[in-house]
Amino acid sequence: MVYQVKKDRRKKKMGRKKLTVDGLKMNPKFSHHQNLIEVKEIIVIESSLKEQVLKRQFQVAFRRLFKMVANTLSSDEATEGDIKLALDEILKVKKVLQSKYKHQISNEEYRIMWNKVYLLQKKASERLVWLEELKKNYTMYYQEELEEKKGRGR
Repeated sequence: MVYQVKKDRRKKKMGRKKLTVDGLKMNPKFSHHQNLIEVKEIIVIESSLKEQVLKRQFQVAFRRLFKMVANTLSSDEATEGDIKLALDEILKVKKVLQSKYKHQISNEEYRIMWNKVYLLQKKASERLVWLEELKKNYTMYYQEELEEKKGRGR
């Protein structure tokens, strides 16, 4: 909820008045200092500032996601479970893009962000398919080898 703080000079009391403002709500992450006012929520109303804040939030989220996916895909010991976990994280970011960012930013910026996430999803999916094929070929090879060993023993 958004409140406007007003001070009654006669009574030396602080009161709260409820305001309704349409804008981008965000929780600030200030370090705790003695001289700062405690702020629980900030509402950004100006559209250009909203777009800049959302771009920055996406850049931070995308950088974190990219590091995770890059580490997973570049690792030789990555399993199907690791890649599926990365794909789940990609889907989370896509859902946030659709719900939070789509109506708040310009279509061009949204398309750029969507394409970045889509490329990560495509690479992770390709790696998952490659691992599944590798696993399939590996099991087929060893099944044939086991059948040959069984046939020779008799």
